[in-house]
Amino acid sequence: MTFMSPPSRRSLLSLAGLGAGAVVLAACGDGGGGGAGSQGALSVVTSNYPLSYVVGRVGGDRVEITDLATPGADAHGLELSVKQVMAVQEAGLVLQIPGYQTALDDAISSGPADNVLDVSSVVEMLPSDGDGHEEHDHEMHTSDGGGEEHAEHDHGPTDPHFWHDPLRLAEVADALAARLGEIDPEGAEAFAAAAADVRSELEGLDAELGEQFGTVDGERTFITSHAAYAYLAARYDLHQVGIAGVDPETEPSPQRLLELEEVIDEEGVTTIFFETTASPKVAQTLAENVGVDSAELDNLETQLDEDADYPAVMRNNCRKLLESWA
Repeated sequence: MTFMSPPSRRSLLSLAGLGAGAVVLAACGDGGGGGAGSQGALSVVTSNYPLSYVVGRVGGDRVEITDLATPGADAHGLELSVKQVMAVQEAGLVLQIPGYQTALDDAISSGPADNVLDVSSVVEMLPSDGDGHEEHDHEMHTSDGGGEEHAEHDHGPTDPHFWHDPLRLAEVADALAARLGEIDPEGAEAFAAAAADVRSELEGLDAELGEQFGTVDGERTFITSHAAYAYLAARYDLHQVGIAGVDPETEPSPQRLLELEEVIDEEGVTTIFFETTASPKVAQTLAENVGVDSAELDNLETQLDEDADYPAVMRNNCRKLLESWA
């Protein structure tokens, strides 16, 4: 597989900004090989690390990946340059989580409809107003950050962060193999075999995580800067409480912070987690005010360490949570 680094974002692009120039560019690219990459491989566009991980594992050398996400940046607020929009529209395949990234949704809506794999069509998505834990005493749903929602990050009715459940990510691998096989029939057998390997590994990871989390009794509550871990909580029967809701831009109200202090006191929370791509300020301030620790929990939206792949990061997140309950 080949990875293409994301280009500069100096030229920001909205859907309205495409205009006639984009039409000319599209026309000029008519002979571009129907989604072929620079080495003759199929060009596949992704917009976060878990999707890139699956595409790389399943597609192998037969795909060229363009990951639109910038390492360490908030993937929710993705902004695309003209070049990136054209990459989306000319790709052989684009993986989309509708509602997750408005800029990508806009680029897709103005391009061909037949080069998109809609992840929400193959993965059961959780509602955005849930915390993945159905039975608990506190009426503190993670979608309620106590502040006003920001329209630019409105995910709609579903929570996009499905990749924190390894089995859901395995479903994407299966669907991807089938779709790649339709586009590139000569590679269909290899895609299917690779997807089977990915599923086997992710099922093993799921069993391992389930066993590890199962060593802790009780509510297993964890507080995060925003409610991005509902799928993790749902899969392993944990209790996530978000300082903010699914939208990382939501600011908590004073009432919300008082409610969180009550949860910390009643459930003996020892650590407040902030995410790798979000500001730690609110989480760290809350932790200091109530006298508990703060720590980073990787949201996996981008890969920060080339030596730490998806399974490694999931294991590391598990370890940090277990340490907070020890």
